[in-house]
Amino acid sequence: MRRELTEWLCCPSCRGDLVLRAADSDEGHVMTGALHCTACDAVFSVAHGIPRMNRDLEVLHGVAEAFSYEWKLHHQGDLETDTLYGYSPEQDWQMFREALDITDDALIGRAVLDAGCGSASFTQQVGDHGARVAIGVDIIDAVDAAFTATRHLPNVHIVQANIAAPPFRAHVFDYVWCRGVLHHTPDPASGHRALAGLVRPGGALFVWVYADRFNPFRFVKDVFDALCITRLPLPVLFTLCKVMAYPSLAALTLYRLMRALPGLRARDARHRQTVRARGLREVQLTWFDALAPEFNSRHTEAEVVGWFEREGFQRIVALDEQKVGARGIAY
Repeated sequence: MRRELTEWLCCPSCRGDLVLRAADSDEGHVMTGALHCTACDAVFSVAHGIPRMNRDLEVLHGVAEAFSYEWKLHHQGDLETDTLYGYSPEQDWQMFREALDITDDALIGRAVLDAGCGSASFTQQVGDHGARVAIGVDIIDAVDAAFTATRHLPNVHIVQANIAAPPFRAHVFDYVWCRGVLHHTPDPASGHRALAGLVRPGGALFVWVYADRFNPFRFVKDVFDALCITRLPLPVLFTLCKVMAYPSLAALTLYRLMRALPGLRARDARHRQTVRARGLREVQLTWFDALAPEFNSRHTEAEVVGWFEREGFQRIVALDEQKVGARGIAY
């Protein structure tokens, strides 16, 4: 971690100020050390260049294990390479700009939090586009690879922490981005509340969660949960996902051909998304992402908008495609 990261951090337990005591540094990064809370005397280690600030993980160990394994597979090249969940980096960036209704110039000098950053490839894009600071946070062990990939960027920081107990000062971020994360937590509304408190007045929060509508992947998840198949060891479960991907891809191809017929063509953004071409590795990842996490909640547009309203956000806009996305402006 770079020392300037402490400007954004606080104790996740009591919100107190932190004092950094470094033991070893390398090329501008504190590689080992500790963050001491001046209020409650809590101590958080800095190891391999990353502040380790996970809290309240009692019910999230399974989630952390599943996604740590998933990102390990990704970094080994066993899943998608040029895309992630079917999206290229360029498509991810376009979605970011459209979801927040901003231009690239709007990021210059801004503070951005990528809540649930995974490999931090998106966090890096934010840093590359001129943000004053781009912070990626996640509970999983993949933060080590994320730090390695981004350590050359002076404005990008990686923190290992729980977004439901975030170690960041209140109301300091211009943009908080949380895509595809809250539905994998035991209480998505509480997670939203925690993130909402990090947005400065006039800043924007965007979240994207599973929609409460039929989805074949999540239907199979419910069946496999009932049969205890999702409790298989993760390597075995991933092998099962690889096998299931072949008939699934064949069925998706047949569905695309059927929806190309006159009268059955997709007429809106959500249905066009369902008929897009998919690769084998994307389907494998989709199966694993659907089956492995313990929590996989689904939400309505009204429910998500209600989260924003309860936190006092205004100018709330719902973006409904395959999932429910919504943004709001803090006041």
